[in-house]
Amino acid sequence: MNSKHAGLRHLQKVLATAALVVAAASVPSAACATTVSMGTSHGCSVADTSQPTCWGSLALQDQAPYVVQDIQVGRDFSCALVLNSVRCWGNNDFSQLGTTTPQTNGQFVDGLDQADRIAVGARHACALLYGSLRCWGDASQGQLGEPARTAVARATPIPGIPKAVQVAAGSGATCAVQDDGSVLCVGAGSGLAGAADAPRTPRAVPGISDAIEAALFDTHGCVLRRGGQVACWGSNRFGELGIPASSGAQAAPVEVTGLGTAAKAVAVGSGFSCALLTNGTVKCWGDNARGQLGTALGGSTGLVTGITDATAISAGQTAACAALHGGQVQCWGQGTGWGGDTCGVLSGTYPEHPASWPPIVDIALCRPPGSFAPMAVTGLGAANDAAQVLDWAEKTLPGTFAAQGGHTAGTGKGLLHQRTYSGGHTLAVNAHGTPHLLYQGPISDGKLLDLGPLGRWMDEASLKEGRQSGLLVFGSVGVSHGLTFGPCRNLRIAFAIHGTVTSLPEGLSTTAVRVQGADWSLELPISSRSRQMALTNGVEWPTANTPQDGQPIPPGMKAEPVLYSGAQSCPPSAMGLAETVDITVFYSLNKRKGQLRTRATAN
Repeated sequence: MNSKHAGLRHLQKVLATAALVVAAASVPSAACATTVSMGTSHGCSVADTSQPTCWGSLALQDQAPYVVQDIQVGRDFSCALVLNSVRCWGNNDFSQLGTTTPQTNGQFVDGLDQADRIAVGARHACALLYGSLRCWGDASQGQLGEPARTAVARATPIPGIPKAVQVAAGSGATCAVQDDGSVLCVGAGSGLAGAADAPRTPRAVPGISDAIEAALFDTHGCVLRRGGQVACWGSNRFGELGIPASSGAQAAPVEVTGLGTAAKAVAVGSGFSCALLTNGTVKCWGDNARGQLGTALGGSTGLVTGITDATAISAGQTAACAALHGGQVQCWGQGTGWGGDTCGVLSGTYPEHPASWPPIVDIALCRPPGSFAPMAVTGLGAANDAAQVLDWAEKTLPGTFAAQGGHTAGTGKGLLHQRTYSGGHTLAVNAHGTPHLLYQGPISDGKLLDLGPLGRWMDEASLKEGRQSGLLVFGSVGVSHGLTFGPCRNLRIAFAIHGTVTSLPEGLSTTAVRVQGADWSLELPISSRSRQMALTNGVEWPTANTPQDGQPIPPGMKAEPVLYSGAQSCPPSAMGLAETVDITVFYSLNKRKGQLRTRATAN
């Protein structure tokens, strides 16, 4: 019997979580819905707790007291989606901040309300307002359509693009997926036939009637189709269309072959393209002069090294980034915020690769600063989750992993988050690529064992965190016609304080909810949060009544602080009214994650 496999099975049995390690399907995909956006020389990400982080040449500007839903970045400016509107900061030479009187931390873009999503190009930006597309900023290449000629400081509709459901903005173009699956573009940079001669005239991307999303950067674009195929058009100087560079530019989309499996997202950078595949891996193609394909250890497969559970991707001028299931962000290519050596760094432990490489020292390969394989963005690595899982392992099996300190945090040079224990046992989590839990010691005969993605172990650790938190969750699932477009249901979740606890912990934030029926499941990010006092008996759903000063509290009730949260989604076809469902609420508190569970009857 293979000693590695035997040791792994023994350790899994000792921790009593073998099924957790094997069954990836048990992990909620929406527990960390981190967004990511990479521009010319900076990037930003917003966690599912609404905490934003930026790195590179343009710092994050404080948006308090507003809740940040998303941040998208351009050449030298950024825009945040807040309060269903948009605030932008940075350079305003082309009115890309949406105002003629910008403030340091940004101000609301003129002409916007009820914005649903945003897209940012090099010097212009756009917002979707439930199907209505409005853009502002640089119009010199026709990217704002008619009649704009130079720059526009107020969000303005683009004539001829009536029913947009997704929008992409590039250096000199804007493309929008329509509700019928077609894609319409304006701007000389769209790469479509005739665009240079009449850039302000909307024109359809040929042969596309099943688009889900489009992506743009400089002079090429790609589209994700309903079947998971990716098709690209425009410049092909570096093979960024997925065909040999010798084939030249293409005015009509060509399908990218060799993805291996269906894609669920697409990103376009300068001279290269990437696809997020349904299995969580990322594949890139095109220019790799600065390591922006991330394939240093991936050989000829084209897969980005070590990434196996990505939830979102973005590509920029010389780098690309992926948000991972645990909320971490990994980037590769040339840029600041990840890596610190003067040469392209390869060092790091990447599970599923047979070896780890030291830093490149060949001067011919130096690309300051950056990495040819994924590295964690500073502040967005796995340190918090690693510490929580290692804490959980110590409490689960104190006889083997007796807590005694000795925690080494991972760094840009490839060190691990690791703890050593008496008897020669070591637990660790890799700092680069998709985080995995690792073991080395007597159980494995001294060999390094890969125990699987950290997220699978985090699921168990967060369950225990929730059980010990003293928090209770009350939930309901019902139909809310009129509050959403289409026949969707609004999931209403409330947190109530348990027993003798008299206040909600500061920093408590709900992050996602999973609702599961007999043969269906929905996993959704939280769409609203509010804290208030409510009357509750500690058993049933808290009443909507707020205790009034001077008024007695009804018998059997008590006034408690409650965190209300909500989520919305269209229901699965299998969902029935009066069905009893399981509700799992995911939360974050003091950088630790927890789960709370309850049951409710759909109505």
